[in-house]
Amino acid sequence: MNLSELLQGVSVSKMFQTMYGKMVTTHDVKISGIQYDSRKVQRENLFVALKGGGADGHKFLSSAIENGAKVIVVEDDNSIPDPMCMHTGTVKIVVSNTRKALAQISANYYGRPAEKMTMIGVTGTNGKTTTTFLIKQMLEADEANNVGLIGTVEYAIGSEKFPATHTTPESLEMQQLFAQMVEKGCTHCVMEVSSHALHQFRTFGIPFKAAVFTNLTQDHLDYHGTMEEYFNAKKMLFNGLASDAVAIVNADSEYGNKIVEGCAATVTAYSIEHPSEMKAEQLSIGINGFSAVIKGEKVAPKLVGRFNVYNFLAAYSVVKELGIYCPSEQYTQLVPAPGRFDQIQSKRGWTAIVDYAHTPDALLNCLQTIHDILPHRYKNKIITIFGAGGDRDKTKRPLMGQIAEKLSDVMIVTSDNPRTEDPMEIISDILEGINYKTKVIVESDRAKAIALGLSRAEAGDVVLVAGKGHEEYQVIGKEKVHFSDKEEVMKSANIK
Repeated sequence: MNLSELLQGVSVSKMFQTMYGKMVTTHDVKISGIQYDSRKVQRENLFVALKGGGADGHKFLSSAIENGAKVIVVEDDNSIPDPMCMHTGTVKIVVSNTRKALAQISANYYGRPAEKMTMIGVTGTNGKTTTTFLIKQMLEADEANNVGLIGTVEYAIGSEKFPATHTTPESLEMQQLFAQMVEKGCTHCVMEVSSHALHQFRTFGIPFKAAVFTNLTQDHLDYHGTMEEYFNAKKMLFNGLASDAVAIVNADSEYGNKIVEGCAATVTAYSIEHPSEMKAEQLSIGINGFSAVIKGEKVAPKLVGRFNVYNFLAAYSVVKELGIYCPSEQYTQLVPAPGRFDQIQSKRGWTAIVDYAHTPDALLNCLQTIHDILPHRYKNKIITIFGAGGDRDKTKRPLMGQIAEKLSDVMIVTSDNPRTEDPMEIISDILEGINYKTKVIVESDRAKAIALGLSRAEAGDVVLVAGKGHEEYQVIGKEKVHFSDKEEVMKSANIK
């Protein structure tokens, strides 16, 4: 592809193209591929230097050129002198924001595939994954729809599934996924949009036709610093919507109205408590799901818990606002995402629940749901096994301890993904939020903690294993080792 085609829509402040005294027009420069990792650069690639928390791509420009980069895109004009570019025959392009440039260049390289699908983005602290899964299932009730999905658990192109590397990939990989979706005939793409991705402009330029806001509670303050900055990152999704798009917001969230201030799109709200266009009326929540009436339509999904009512309402609102027909009976067939309130029954009569809850609000929702569905005629115990991720927001750790203490009979505090932190220091932070230490057992080995919790469970008890959900690994130091909460539960319960 020609460089001029790749630069369509990119705001360029300077282009240095002199090669041995000869001016070269952009139409003459052929590009064989795009990279933002200098180690992956090949002959005649275009390299975009990104500034990130871990590394600055501007420090690897010489390496990129040595590996064959024909064009380099930079923010800092002084990061590499013009004479070096002249002597190596390299085109230097200076832009104000290389992350925005990478997003636009990647879209151009793959033929702007997002413009050929109906794009749906879901953001919020909790509920993104299940909401995207529900939207995909509802859309696919119409056989004319072929739906791609990008999220925490997996990437999907129709019925094909691939392991997810990030909740929202870098823009280059994302545009490649979009192109594959278009090639396989996808009509829609539903994706989780993380605050990191928004702040880093990974989704810059994507023409979303629908955007969903689920909620906003404490998380990722290690990255954003404050709740205000976290909120501002989420709001970027709605600031970028066009007038022909729709914004779907949770009216029961204190941030629901704020996030669509100044938004050009049509706004539709959903709720359980506050007035909204998509309010769940006559709501009844039980052990096997819930039933409600929404705008006169009776629905009865087999989704457990109040939090899943919100997830369903968000997905339902998207489908209705996009004018997609989904028969009422289809709602009874909906299933949540893997690792979300995943129930395992033992022959001894106890129930284990594996859930991805790794924020204070998600843990609260999980435990409250267990209280709601437990038969009140029994004096069941709730045993909660949880930890917190290392190298992440430390302020949420005591809050999680506080919530677990309030809603559990026994707590086993263990490791989650400790990463480069000492697991015992993470556990110590959690214990600061717990008043009655007699309710707590500390076991830093997660496998042993799960086995211990299940060994103490009796008929009618519920054991919540929270934090990792669908994940099949544990990050210890900088190594990923195989680990699955569900596998450990099945092993301890002798379930095959």
